[in-house]
Amino acid sequence: MAVIDVGDRGVAITVAEPTPEPAPPAADAPPAADAPAADVPPKPDLTQAEAAPTLDKKLLRLLKPSPFHLPPNPRGQIDFTAYTLEWGEVKLGVSNVTIGILPHVQVGTSVPLDVLGIPNVQAKIHATEGGPFDIAAWGEYDRLVRTDFDATLWTAGGILSFQLAKPWGLHLGGSYTRGDVAGDISLDSLDQLLWFLDGAGSGNPNHAESLLHVETVSARVATDIRLNRRDAIILQASATIYADVEHDEELWVPTFLGLEEALQQDGFVNPLDAGMASIAWQFSWEHWEARAGFGVSSIPGAWILNTWELSYRFGGKTRAKEQRMLDTWQKNKEDLKKAPPKPPPAGPGR
Repeated sequence: MAVIDVGDRGVAITVAEPTPEPAPPAADAPPAADAPAADVPPKPDLTQAEAAPTLDKKLLRLLKPSPFHLPPNPRGQIDFTAYTLEWGEVKLGVSNVTIGILPHVQVGTSVPLDVLGIPNVQAKIHATEGGPFDIAAWGEYDRLVRTDFDATLWTAGGILSFQLAKPWGLHLGGSYTRGDVAGDISLDSLDQLLWFLDGAGSGNPNHAESLLHVETVSARVATDIRLNRRDAIILQASATIYADVEHDEELWVPTFLGLEEALQQDGFVNPLDAGMASIAWQFSWEHWEARAGFGVSSIPGAWILNTWELSYRFGGKTRAKEQRMLDTWQKNKEDLKKAPPKPPPAGPGR
């Protein structure tokens, strides 16, 4: 580069040497100590790492998807709650047979009444899904027809179920019942029921022209504490709070279970005179269900209806899911019985 300086003594020309460019670093030169490594992940610290547990028989037993190890099913019970059987699910019980014919819709019948010649049908519709509470409406129809008399019984009710906590539910319900009996009531036409009367009608007329009309209102409260999928504690209380009975003066009824006193009801009823309370333990296995407990009731032995049950359930998406889990566990169990594969033979130079 040339620099021209014009001064008092003349012109001076200075030629400057060009500045040399820095030489590129050598290919094998190590990087600077303070230069960060680009896109190099840090190496994990394996000094505290532990080996994964090996699947053995003891661990396999702990992993079995049995009802005792599975979380509680809050919508598993259907008799005192607003919940219904799943679509395609069937419950075969000692007292009732129930089928989930549609999503949130179930129908059933009481087998003992059918055997006694009293056709009957029950139905429940689960009106809501999800959320902290559920609502259901249900109904029942019973009829006994003979050549000389006719008896019908209608019942309609509703249930509201709350999930207060994961293992705890509260269920409130009420129902209205209307019954009518007309005709010539003859014990000869009720031969299926004679074993139940057990001689209580001795000394009474064999038949009487009768007309009976009954209307009742009942209330029920229940709560269940679910410990796991298998075990739960169930507390129930129910009572008839209103009754209106109209009948002919000549009506005769057997003198058992307080039926004579029941015919005198007209208006609100003391719950202590027509109520029951019970506590029971509920067992729910893969298919079988059982309930056992004890209670008190104004009608002797009526509490047994709430505390003793035996049934077999199958079908539905929940049980299908549980079955797939069990099939996977069973496959792992069979694989564990097999001998471990032998390592490949070492080749030359290894």
